[in-house]
Amino acid sequence: MVTQCGIPPGESFTYVLETKNQFGTFWIHGHTRHQEVDGLHTPLIIHSRKQPVVDYDEELIMTFEDWFTTEFAVRQAYIDSLEDIRTLTSNFPKALINGYDGNNTAPITFVPGKRYRLRVICMSINNWFKFRIPGHTMTLIEADGVESMPLEVDGLSMGPGQRYSVIVTAHDSDEFNYMYNVTSYSDALVSQGLTPMVYTGLINYRDGAPVKTIQSPADEQLVWPEETAIQVLDKQAELPVDRRIELTMKKFTYTNQEHLTTLGTTLYKPVLVPTLYTALSMGDLAANSSVYGPQTNAYVLKHLDVVEVVINNPERVDHTFHFHGHNVQVIETGPYGNSSTISREPVAHQQSGPWPMWRDTVQVRGFEFIRVRFRADNPGVWFMHCHLSWHEYNGVAVVFIEAPDVLQKQQSVPKEMVEMCKRQGIPTQGNGAGNQGFDLSGLPPAIYPISVEGAN
Repeated sequence: MVTQCGIPPGESFTYVLETKNQFGTFWIHGHTRHQEVDGLHTPLIIHSRKQPVVDYDEELIMTFEDWFTTEFAVRQAYIDSLEDIRTLTSNFPKALINGYDGNNTAPITFVPGKRYRLRVICMSINNWFKFRIPGHTMTLIEADGVESMPLEVDGLSMGPGQRYSVIVTAHDSDEFNYMYNVTSYSDALVSQGLTPMVYTGLINYRDGAPVKTIQSPADEQLVWPEETAIQVLDKQAELPVDRRIELTMKKFTYTNQEHLTTLGTTLYKPVLVPTLYTALSMGDLAANSSVYGPQTNAYVLKHLDVVEVVINNPERVDHTFHFHGHNVQVIETGPYGNSSTISREPVAHQQSGPWPMWRDTVQVRGFEFIRVRFRADNPGVWFMHCHLSWHEYNGVAVVFIEAPDVLQKQQSVPKEMVEMCKRQGIPTQGNGAGNQGFDLSGLPPAIYPISVEGAN
């Protein structure tokens, strides 16, 4: 529990969102018991009152999901039983495109000469997706709800949680129909022959028109939107840094004999009191990370500090990280670590241009680091986590406790939220254990790393 107690079974809760200064392509999903993995998610589109970056005639939503035949709890128990995730041979997901099984998705209708905005949302929890419409050029104008300078690309490469808007102009003639391509893949399972999976769908200009065959170049010859290549529309330069936090993904053997990957040395584990409620109720002690519990992986931030976060990934598996409560400036990516057993193309060093893109979900490829920045101007308690479900489940996450002194002056917990917790027997005040001061008795025993394992 980070910001609230869960909604009890059989009850409802109404969220009111302030959207005055926010618009774009989003998705909403549950964060309790990994219900988003089993389908508790949906697109959320907030339209701007401003003139769009590029004019268009119509907009379409495209969603990509990985689809499993068993519930998350069953799959996770199976994954936990494996010595090495690369030996997984069952429960590999198929893909849903716009909610339908792969190649069974309904055609997309294009009218000759019209310009379309495609809002593309990767609601995946494990797989990456690549999306192309051969014979058509895409102009990227948005990433994760932030407008970008127009950037021509051949296709989109998206990790779990990421979103893009692209402009596609239909051809002037309806002589031919075309096929779009969607590739679903997972770097974690390359050795099993289960990935990639390729799906196609129809771009329908005219019923019954022949499909034009287009020979596609190899992916390496195409232009995909790199994190550092996208530039923000409002031309905001790099922020100067006040504080730097470096987080390295490592795999440890823990005191309970589990072999788990984490950020730094602390696995995130939920506490007994929602962390936001602790920040609001502990007075001056809220500025001490210890009151949130030994496995909250809490970092207390000063109001208005510019925080630089560096995430190092010395493993071969690709990740996406989602920042709650903030967009972040993507400053730099580059090589980090190596493996004597894994052969893959070296990671290139890439520095952002003069106006780094802001977004809320970033990719960190295998053997890569990423450097991002944000200003701590949103007092609250914000989760930052890997968007691979099995990593989030195992605790690859941190919590930013942002300006608790300011937070206590500006906010209080609504009565409805307090009552919702009480009906479930969940405390709403005190430290992570619901006690005063540093008395954390009542929390489950913390687990600690006893040895580090090599990158794979």
